[in-house]
Amino acid sequence: MNKDLFIEELILQDLRHMQLIYGLEAIGFTEEGFYSLDLCFCIAELMGVRGEESIDKFYKVYRGHIEKCRDLEITCSRKNLRPLANECYLELKKLEGQ
Repeated sequence: MNKDLFIEELILQDLRHMQLIYGLEAIGFTEEGFYSLDLCFCIAELMGVRGEESIDKFYKVYRGHIEKCRDLEITCSRKNLRPLANECYLELKKLEGQ
């Protein structure tokens, strides 16, 4: 697996995880941040994001896509999350060199 596909797969897994956490919150379970995988920091490192301003932009884009998964149906296959993971990755790639 090449680096780009690996990063996109990490994003997909984080989306899936957060989708499940949001689903639990909807039925009354509050996780208070204890169950976050914090994959965004690993992904930022893999993508070579450096500097506070760059990290802030990166996190804003990443977090925006994580929030979008709330609106998607939870399914066994994750197929509905793949386009969102791809979109997130492409937007993060656009931040390179800014």
